[in-house]
This record gives sequence, structure tokens and C-alpha cells, in this order.
Amino acid sequence: MLRNDFACNKNELMKNMSQAYLLLSEKRKEEFSRILNRLLAVNFICGGRKRDREDYYFISENEQLFKDFLMMLDYDFHLYKADRVIYIHNLNNYNHLNLNQMQTIVLLLLRKLYFQKSQELQDTEFIHISLGELHSEIEATGIYNERLKKTDLKNIYHFLSRYNICERIGDLNEDDTRLIIYPTINYILPIQKIDEINQRIQQYKKGDHDENINESETD
Repeated sequence: MLRNDFACNKNELMKNMSQAYLLLSEKRKEEFSRILNRLLAVNFICGGRKRDREDYYFISENEQLFKDFLMMLDYDFHLYKADRVIYIHNLNNYNHLNLNQMQTIVLLLLRKLYFQKSQELQDTEFIHISLGELHSEIEATGIYNERLKKTDLKNIYHFLSRYNICERIGDLNEDDTRLIIYPTINYILPIQKIDEINQRIQQYKKGDHDENINESETD
């Protein structure tokens, strides 16, 4: 798109957005601002997660307004009603997240477990696993000589929780602690076959690689 055409398109977007925004009540304008800032901070909203539910439905009701506003900021907006997932992607790839090896391995293993269990339980929106299952999968990779320490797990969990990938019920010291994996992981790692996950994990056996990942599209 030529620069002048792009500028004209943004001008039209601004006009439409301003009209839609002015129709909101003062209370809903405040909600719009809060939710937009949150979406820009975390990139993913999962409507099935209790803390996200009201925000998800507010965005759904005002989808075009969010889409136009984010397009002004050079973000692509995606809403997947089947999974109740919303995510945004920066078109200029400005926001990148550098994941270390450990974070990447855990993310891949959670995707693997999500894939396997969703095949067994096809009508389940969320996948539940135990922390012990995750430890077993990590051990099976042969990459680490010992269990991940609680401090490592805590750091990894902070990342997973922030991006609405996973939630825990229980303490990180207990193997029977439940982990809920949300469908956002489908869009972070859009992998169709277990072999793809296994191949990526195998690559980490060859050396210590950090992964540069887009914060909006953790690919």
C-alpha cells in the first residue's frame, strides 16, 4: 500500500472510530481504555478464564471499535469465538519476547500435552494436567539432569500466567497440583502434529538455544 493510501485509510479509520467511541457511555469509555491497555500488555484474552470473561465479552460487543483502534496502532486483531480467544499481533514485529531454553521446552511440552489430551477429550474447552505429569515430560526429554527447582518453575509460571496460557491450582512443590492449559496455546504454537513438537524439542538436545519470539504471536 502506498504511503498516501495508507494515510487516507487511517484517516477513515480515525473518523469511524471517533464516532463509535462517542456513542459509548462514560463508564464504558473507561472500560474500553482499561481493557485496551490490558490487551496491549498481555496480547491474549481467554474468555473461558474467570478473570478474563467480562473483558472478553466487552471486546466481543465492541469488536469493530477495538479492531479499528488497534489497526491505527499497526496491530492485527483476531477474535476466535469457538475457543473464546482474542489475540493481537504487531504488524511491524516491534514487540519480541526472548524465551530461554527452559521456558521454550516447557511451552512445547504443554502444547504436546494439550494436543494429546484434547484428542482424548474432544468436547473439553480446557485441559487439566498435574504438575507431576509436566515433570515426567521434562525428564523424558533427557535435556535436564535434575528436576526443575521451585524458583525456575515460579519464573516459568509467571510467564505462562501473564500470557493467559496456563493457571495452577495448588503449590509448585506438589506433584498433584493441577495445571489448567487454556486454548490460547493453540495460537501461540499452531502445531498440527505431535512430530512437529518432538522435532523442535530434539533440536534443544544439540545445544543451548534461546528462542526469539514475537510477544503478540509466540510462534
